[in-house]
Amino acid sequence: MRVVKIDLDGIQRAESPAPPLPGSEPEHRLVLVTWRDAFFDFDQKSPEDRRPDYLVHTVGFLVNDGPTFVSLAQEVLPDGEGFRAVTHIPVAVVQRIELLELLRDPGLSALE
Repeated sequence: MRVVKIDLDGIQRAESPAPPLPGSEPEHRLVLVTWRDAFFDFDQKSPEDRRPDYLVHTVGFLVNDGPTFVSLAQEVLPDGEGFRAVTHIPVAVVQRIELLELLRDPGLSALE
């Protein structure tokens, strides 16, 4: 195994955040999907001894909202190269999809 040190001393902090570049708005909407997941239970003794609803919350870029699956990507790659870490959730188990809005606060910096 090889350990590589990441040098963070070279990062310069801007006095004020730069305005967004033209075309830098994400093409895909950022959403929160609440869905009922399947789960495995080692210790269930009877049908009455069961876990209540197992609701999962997943945030990501909505890349597909089809008839069978809702697909969320954790990363959208540049230059149309696709996505990384895509989660495919069966529509039948989706409880709700909420659109998340991007807030632009000129007083906040990503490096603060």
